Amino acid sequence: MQKLTRISLAFLLCLIHCIPARSQEKIPITFGKISPGDFTLPKSPSMDTATGAVIIADVGSIGFIGNKLNNWVSYVYKKSIRIKIIDKRAFDLATVRILLTGGGKFADRVDSLQASTYNLENGKVVETRLNPVDIFRDTLKRNRVEEKFSMPGIKEGCIIEYSYIKTSLHYWNLPIWSFQHWNYPCLYNKFETAIPNMLGYLTIRRGQDSFTVDKIEKTKQRYVMASVDVTAEVTKHTWVMKDIPAFKAEPFLVHPYNYLDAIEFDLLQTYNGDHVSGNVNWSATTKELLESEDFGVPILREVSTNLDNQVERISGNDGDYTVAAKHIYTYIRENFTCTPDDDINLGDNLYSINKKKRGSVEDLNLLLVAMLRHKNINASPVILSTTEFGTNPSKYPVIYKMNYVICMMKMAGDTTYLDASHPMLGFGKLPIECYNGHARIISDHDSGSVFFSKDDIKEQKSTTVFLSNDEKTKGLMSGTVETTPGYFESYDIRTEIKKDGDKKFFKAIRDSYSPDLTITNPGIDSLAKYDDPVKIHYDLSFKSEGQDIIYFNPILQSSFRQTPLSAVTRKYPVEMPEPVDEIYFFNMEIPEGFTVDELPKSVKVAYNGNEGFFEYLIQKSGTNIQLRSHIKLNKASFLAEDYNTLRDFFAYIVKKHSEQIVFKKKK
Repeated sequence: MQKLTRISLAFLLCLIHCIPARSQEKIPITFGKISPGDFTLPKSPSMDTATGAVIIADVGSIGFIGNKLNNWVSYVYKKSIRIKIIDKRAFDLATVRILLTGGGKFADRVDSLQASTYNLENGKVVETRLNPVDIFRDTLKRNRVEEKFSMPGIKEGCIIEYSYIKTSLHYWNLPIWSFQHWNYPCLYNKFETAIPNMLGYLTIRRGQDSFTVDKIEKTKQRYVMASVDVTAEVTKHTWVMKDIPAFKAEPFLVHPYNYLDAIEFDLLQTYNGDHVSGNVNWSATTKELLESEDFGVPILREVSTNLDNQVERISGNDGDYTVAAKHIYTYIRENFTCTPDDDINLGDNLYSINKKKRGSVEDLNLLLVAMLRHKNINASPVILSTTEFGTNPSKYPVIYKMNYVICMMKMAGDTTYLDASHPMLGFGKLPIECYNGHARIISDHDSGSVFFSKDDIKEQKSTTVFLSNDEKTKGLMSGTVETTPGYFESYDIRTEIKKDGDKKFFKAIRDSYSPDLTITNPGIDSLAKYDDPVKIHYDLSFKSEGQDIIYFNPILQSSFRQTPLSAVTRKYPVEMPEPVDEIYFFNMEIPEGFTVDELPKSVKVAYNGNEGFFEYLIQKSGTNIQLRSHIKLNKASFLAEDYNTLRDFFAYIVKKHSEQIVFKKKK
């Protein structure tokens, strides 16, 4: 029998972060045995009267066995769960889906599936078991199958329980274990892993609630494969969490997934007794990507010579490198159809992608890199995780979490990031979902980490209003409103107008005003100038005749009519789409025949030292009233402990923006 040598790699020491165990305990229930007393739930601080169900116990584990099919190992995932359904709002929990991957003999396998529903009738427990014929398999896509079933005999007040074992060769893709459940509290949750030292995983802990047990033990296990019989050291890790509150997504969370109590595993290396495979550093991973036929090789200048003629047609007459880069970028942006697929590898060769004028995000942006290189422009791909994929660690190359490719261009000391996959995105602009933290430049000379943070976005929205007495019509105030949104809001406006037209857009603006204000001559400029923000303008009028007192709010347009943070308390950080920088200018002639009776007071309030401010400066100057309001927050992300001060800051703005000027008719 061959004995596997123990891995003595430094990186393994930091793969699992351990907190000393407080206690070790047995599971508080016995799965498969239900008594009438189990229908009465114990008291728990995680429960409230509004919940539609309670997870009584959720227990799982991941271990490994030898596999003769591929002469390596398979993981064995076990799950058992008991749930009390309180009312019909939670009937969705009675539908169970199990995702399976792989095809043919390499497909995941589900065994020992058992499911029962228990109802209490006349003081007795009545069990309804799942019939195997009621288990269905749906093919989602190639090599991805969903096995699903619905629990039988569901009624309000019932208990459901199911368990299964999934065996998989895909040891590089372990399931994520969630201790916390969306919308429903959990009384007890236990998860165990037993990982042999032939596998090295980065263990990532998410969430904020504490473990009751967090314990590591060392043991040994035998693994019988096709050609070897191995005894390896095994690290056994046990986590227990109790009384976990339901996860309820709060407003202004970029991706709630980042805060759900969970553990995920990212494979870094494997060791077969002779050599180590895999990458635990970016240097090795970058080299691998650069040598990949699906990533780095096709964008080499000497490999993509079949693009020469196309690049010449696009930019052959451009003597300036910046002009050439813009022409190449515009060519791809305006002539290609993008089909997103959350990958970083090419789906076809670059020549075919260019010929078909269709491809994924990575296809289009790697084509952009290759074409820029044909003009001797320093261009490299950058891989990152978009917000919907959650964040990726910067220290370790967790490639499966990187789902997006953009282009980095360096020219005359300036660095520009490009994304040609969006038809209305400007040169040097990135979609908002790319501002998600760590990204990695893949290059043989510029490789390194770069961070795209929403805190670094610098945009300003400005609105200017002029109102004066109409020269032709007595008692009529008329004027203009012009708004220039920031770039991302402009992008959203372009997208909305392309989809629904400008009539619906301007109707929404009209509906935002009170009925006594009339909007005419609406227009929007720079819709097709994708590098610039749009400009919205229209005429505005209202009648002052026939009134003795006019109550007039000078803030005609504001993003803060209501506070964006209405909850009294908050558990998670506040992650706004971008920093706030909104300026409002107002100049109004005093209505003819009226005087100013009351005027709001000017104020200037700082937020948390130098992190932002709000100013509201108003004055009467001769026959005019002038106002300048400026709301500025220098960052987009705020800690949960700052919530109350941030909430108060916005509440003050809303209150101030609701104050009115009082005009009184002259006697």
